[in-house]
Parts: sequence; structure tokens; C-alpha cells
Amino acid sequence: MATIHLIVGFIGFGKTTIAKQLEQELSAVRFTHDEIMVNRYGSNPTNFETKYDIVDNYIKKQTKHHIAKNIDVILDYGFWNDTKRQEYYNWAKNLTENVVFHVVECDLIEAKQRTLERTKKDKNSLFVDEVIFDSLLQHYQPWSLNDNYPVVFHNAPPQKYIGNLVQVKVDRPKGSKHPKYGFEYPVNYGYVPFTKSGDGEELDAYVLVENKPLQNYVGRCIGVVHRLNDDDDKLIVVPESFDLDDEDIEANIEFQEKWFEHILIRDSDI
Repeated sequence: MATIHLIVGFIGFGKTTIAKQLEQELSAVRFTHDEIMVNRYGSNPTNFETKYDIVDNYIKKQTKHHIAKNIDVILDYGFWNDTKRQEYYNWAKNLTENVVFHVVECDLIEAKQRTLERTKKDKNSLFVDEVIFDSLLQHYQPWSLNDNYPVVFHNAPPQKYIGNLVQVKVDRPKGSKHPKYGFEYPVNYGYVPFTKSGDGEELDAYVLVENKPLQNYVGRCIGVVHRLNDDDDKLIVVPESFDLDDEDIEANIEFQEKWFEHILIRDSDI
């Protein structure tokens, strides 16, 4: 089943760079609202809101068409506030079960510098000067735990996932054996698609509490296993309303983590 990818971030955060990477990796169709606006109406259009809605309706129709053909779609909008995120998530879920947000992190000072430089040099981008940037920033709400949807973070540390929902692809289900070392997995183990860990591979995840073998799973991250002698952190994922104490987590992951020096991170602000 095709996936709708919703790109979150403010102006200058590098959303389109991420969207283009996903487009290539997934052979997906990408819709960047600003690009269509500029192509149709120029870099500084009048009656912006009316034209925005025209472009938005066009993109929604195209998205429905591509999802029906089982083609992934990337919506590079920004989704600046929780109301918009809820609106588009509900709309997307009517088209496919697979909907994921991609949150792009960036320092605001750097984002402003990028935006002003782009406005100065690229006449094919929407016009945003410092006054417009500061004005629009008042409408931006960063991702928070109130945004209760599956999410992938870009340019952020693994502990950012703590408290958030994540989608896990289980490639080593409970009861399977390690392809190289032959030990059995007493829990489900997999990775978070579209992420990149310190070792260059996807970010791995232990799925705990669930007692049957799984394939795809959405749960809440309650901690991160940070290995001190290996550049390969692991998320701890459980059912959405569940929790485990440190001792229970360590007991569940001991079968593999006993070979690595590690600490368990439970606070997203560390």
C-alpha cells in the first residue's frame, strides 16, 4: 500500500532537500506547493490565499490519483501548526493507511539567513524578506507531543523520538534467529523507515510487550539505548498507552545488549 509523506518545518529549514531525497529513494511523486505557486502565479502573487487554495485542491486531486495507482506521494508543505497537521493527516488517512510525518529540524537564525539569501539570489522562489519571515514565524508551531502521529525526525538526535509515535518495520520478528550469529529474538526487532542512524543504516528499534511476531507496527518510543562502544542507537517502542521501567527494559533487551556497553536514555531533553 502506498504511503503519503507529510513534510513539516518552517521556511528555510531544508524541507525541499529532504523531500527530493525521498522522491529519489522511493520513486515517489513530490508536490512542493511553493514551486507550483511560482510556476503559475510568479514569485510575489496577489490574492495569495485564493491562489493557495487553488493549488492545494490541485495537489489533493493529484495525490488521490497517484495513491490509487499505489505510488508514494510526498507533500512538501510545511504544515506549520497542529490544526493543519490534524486536518491533512485525517484527509490522508482516508486515502491510505500509511501516513507519516517527516519533521525537519533547523536553527531559526540559520533558517532566516538561508531564506533571505534565497530571496536575493533565486528569482524563481517565493519572495520572503525579513519582515515577512518574522510575521509568518508567529504562525509556526513546532512539533510537540500533542501531534500524536507517526513521525520521522530529520537532523535531530534519536532521543527526539521519546514520547512520540513511530512506525517500525519488523524484519526480525519474535522467535526468528539472527542471520549471522544464530541467536533467537525473544522480542520483535526492526527499524524505522526513512531514518538514518550513526552507522549510516536505518534507526533500529526494539518492540516490547507485544507477544506475537509482527511485521509492521506503530507504537510509542519510551526510551533510547545509547551504545557507548558502537555508533548504533536503538529505540524502545511499546504499545501507545503502555510504559516500562528501566529494569524491565533492560531485562527485555539483555539478550543482545549484554555484548555492548550502553546507557538507557528516558528523557527527550538530554
